[in-house]
Amino acid sequence: MFEQATRMKFRFPSVKGELSVEQLWDVPLRSKDDFNLDKVARGINRELESATEESFVETAKANPTKQVLEAKLGIVKHVIAVKLDDEETAKVRADNKIEREKLLKILAEKQDGKLSDLSEKELQKRINALQ
Repeated sequence: MFEQATRMKFRFPSVKGELSVEQLWDVPLRSKDDFNLDKVARGINRELESATEESFVETAKANPTKQVLEAKLGIVKHVIAVKLDDEETAKVRADNKIEREKLLKILAEKQDGKLSDLSEKELQKRINALQ
């Protein structure tokens, strides 16, 4: 799919002009303006729907424009899927980091509690061992 896109020099329409395959990776999934992958995919999908309008006279001809648009849409969908997966992975990592920090804090509190349960003699012994 990407080989075809680079060989045929696919360009993807956006509000900021034509984008290459490589530039798709830099386009955000969502944005407040209309410069995002969703808008790019929707534009290609609209073109594809108009290109696939059924002819009642010409039935045997294959539409090369349709094939190109399907390939373009497939590429944009793939980029979106990868970016969504990356987003989910980052969210899981962030959640895991927060939970780990909480658990470390609780562990430190429990360890402090155990230290406060030591006798004066045991505390002095441990202090001397650290010097």
